[in-house]
Parts: sequence; C-alpha cells; structure tokens
Amino acid sequence: MSNRTTRACEPCRVRKVKCNGSTPCSQCAHLNLSCIYSTAPSKRKPGVRGRLVAQLRQGTTDSRSSTTPPQVQDSPSSLGTYTAEFFLNLVTAYEEVVFPVNPIIPSSEIVAAIENMERSFEDSALVYAFGAVTINLSEISQGLNDDITTRMTDLMHHSFRAHRRAELGSEIDSRLPVTVKRIMTCIFLEICLMALKRFDRSLAILREAIAMIQMLQVDQNVCERRIDDQELARRQRLYWEAFIHERFLTIMPGYPSILPPLRTGVPLPDSSIPQHVRAGFDRLIHLFLIMDDTFLSHWRALQDADLEVPEITADWIESKQAQLDEDEIGAAEAEKELMSGGYGGLSELQHADLFVTRLWLRTLVWQLALSQGLLQSVPPKNSHEGFSMHFPAQRLSAELRNLVGRLDRVESIGIHGSGILQKLFDITSTVADVLALPIGHEQDAESRIEDFLFLVKFLLSFERIPPNQKEYLKEKVNAVQREHASGFHSLAAYTFD
Repeated sequence: MSNRTTRACEPCRVRKVKCNGSTPCSQCAHLNLSCIYSTAPSKRKPGVRGRLVAQLRQGTTDSRSSTTPPQVQDSPSSLGTYTAEFFLNLVTAYEEVVFPVNPIIPSSEIVAAIENMERSFEDSALVYAFGAVTINLSEISQGLNDDITTRMTDLMHHSFRAHRRAELGSEIDSRLPVTVKRIMTCIFLEICLMALKRFDRSLAILREAIAMIQMLQVDQNVCERRIDDQELARRQRLYWEAFIHERFLTIMPGYPSILPPLRTGVPLPDSSIPQHVRAGFDRLIHLFLIMDDTFLSHWRALQDADLEVPEITADWIESKQAQLDEDEIGAAEAEKELMSGGYGGLSELQHADLFVTRLWLRTLVWQLALSQGLLQSVPPKNSHEGFSMHFPAQRLSAELRNLVGRLDRVESIGIHGSGILQKLFDITSTVADVLALPIGHEQDAESRIEDFLFLVKFLLSFERIPPNQKEYLKEKVNAVQREHASGFHSLAAYTFD
C-alpha cells in the first residue's frame, strides 16, 4: 500500500520537501517546526486547454468564441473579377501562338478549367496563368506597355495566389498535389516572368515545376508506367519543355541546370496533337541537346573565372558547329517528310523559332572559340567556317535577313516573347562587334554592313526590346560608323528614325 499523501503541511510545501502527512509530520518533528496544514488545499486554475476540454464536455464555449464569427476561407471565386467570357475570348489566340510551342495543355482542357475555375483553386491558377501567357505572346506588336504589363501582372498575382491555395488545401501529412495542370501553371508563369526580365523569379517557379516533374518520375521506362501512351507522351513533352527553358536560363542569367536530358529520348508519337507541332517540338529538343553539360560549363566559366572546366579545344568547337550543320539538314528532312505525308510543313512561327535558335547557338559557339583565341582572320581551308573571325558578319547576318524577308507576318518572329528577341539581340550585337574590326574593302563588305543595319532597324521596330538594349545597339552602330563610314555609303547615310 502506498504511503503517499494527497497534501503537504505549510513548512514542507514552502521548503519543497516530501511530507508524510502526519501530525506533526516527520520533517517538522525532526526540525522542531510548527506543523500546520491549510484548511482546504488550493486548486490550480485550469489552463486554456483544460478549460476548452471542460467546455466541450459541457457543450458550452467561451462567450468570446460564441460571438465571433468563424473566419471565412478564400474560395476560387473570390480571387478575381475577371469573367469567363474574358478568358474564353483568349482561347483562339492560345491555339495559334501558345500551344504550338508549348504543346501540353490543349484548348479543350483550358475551356474545361475556365468552366470549373470557381470551384477549383488548381483550375483557377491554371486559367489565370493561361490568360497572362496568352496576352504576353499574342500582343507582341503592342509591346509591353503599361496597360499590358499591369494586366499581365494582375493575372499572374491571381494565379500565384490560387496556386498556393491549391497546395495548402491538402493536409500537411498528405502527398503534395502534383498534376500536369499545376506544372504548366508554373511554366506559364515562368514565361511571363521572363518577359518582365525577372530571371530570379523565373528560375524559382521553374524549379518548382521541375521538382513536380521529377515526382512524376517521367524518366522511368515506358513499361514501368501505369498510364497510357498518350498521357506518357504528354508528360515527356512536359519534361522536355522544362529542360529547354532551364537551359536558356543557364545561358542568360548564368544559373546552373539540374535537369538532365530525358533518357528515353524525344516524346512518343501522339495523335492528339498536330503532326507539324510534334515535329517542330522534336526539332527544338534536338537543338537544345547540342547545349550539353560541357557546353553549359564552358559558358558559365566565361561569366565566372573561378569555375574549373576542361579546356576548350578546336576539335570541340568543330564538333559543335558540325552538330549544328547536321541539325539544319535534319530539320529540312523532317519538313520534307511532313510534306510527303500530307501534313503540311512547319508553321511560320516554328520556322522562325528553330532558325533563330540555331543561329543563336552558332553565335555562342563562336564566342566560346573567341574566348580561347581559336579564331583566325583566314582559317585553313579544311576547317569549319565557324573558325573565321568574320563568321557572324559573313553568314549569320545574311541568313537572318533572308529569314525576315521570307516571313509573311514579321510579328511571327516575336511570338516567343523575350526569348527569341534576346537571341536576335545577341546575334546582332555579336555581328556589330565583328564589324567594328578592320574589314578591308572586300567585295561583300558593303553587303555585310547593309545586312547588319537591316537587323538593327528590324530589332528596334519591336517595342519589347528593353531601352538599355536599344541604346546599346545604337552605340554599336555609332562605333561601326566611326570605324568605316568613310568607306561605305550605306553606313554613312544611316540614321535612327
């Protein structure tokens, strides 16, 4: 039987020693103290948790709780004031300029999401992002003026908010909601942030998309998947889209890439998308595969001298230019195959994207060769023309001018927003650097300068070219004029309108 007592005398309680509860207790008797017990043991005031438990047991609540209304949670319908009609009016533009280069979410799914956006945060986030990216890519001719930027930013804000609410809607111990819709919401937002030159936020939201793509385990073998081939093909396209976007961000702001090439190769054939869309997307994948990890390491080393990378050799430069030559041939053969199959050729938009991207990559390879002193004024006859110091001015500017001349709609070259315009800027500024060198009075020198001036005028016609890039191009033209104006009439007569 236990000798524990339920109460202690006052001297023992104050001294915080064990009391045996007798009168007098053993402690007081030993110390000759006056052993006094309080008439009623004090009860400790119940804590907050205890009061709440007691109230719940009694079916009552604190008066403050009963008079305070419960906090109203956000609902998808409370996120914005845009109507369904506003978004439905953008669907046609989405089909024309967004889906062909981002062939993941068909317009039918967009329409279904619009119809359900007031009941689903996931659909709401997708629809707002769809609205922002469609406005971004379809209103090229107007440029990113204040009205368009404000509307895009507002739509992006609503999309971000709904996207986070969709994530918070799941329990913390449940699986993170990972769907194609949520991933494409991130990618649409990343495209818009790129247009606004917010590369840091672009990378952050793209990395979120990449994390979800990795959770989908798209890189597993086909036989391990529990989805049909059509859905697998869509997820593979999703993987490659993130791969392409991340590689571009590595070249532009210099962020490292973490997503490797999909080991299963280009996406499976998918009859649910037009053949020319699939063919153009596959060709874009082939182009960006040329930008392998070694390529990216060399490029990042140009921006950060502390990075240790293998030496760039002439053989490596030769191999990259040869890969680009092969890609050019492969693209032509792919289009012939499309035509012979009765599917028609690539769209003007696809032609512009592939052509400019290939020339841009040639420019990057040329710049890497320049950084290692591998270029020559007159390279050996058996070497690639890309080793020529004048290669950008000799070939690239002329090819770009020919492309622009073939376009039915000049706006097509700007459909890809900041990405393609940035590539054009890089090519044109490189050509300007070459023309600033002594070029002599060769027979084709005048045509090179005319090509360059044409490209400058063409680029400056786009309102989306940032002011600092416009000023940079004007400075380049002025530098070329100071160097060669006396020898070339077209250069001396050139003025900025």
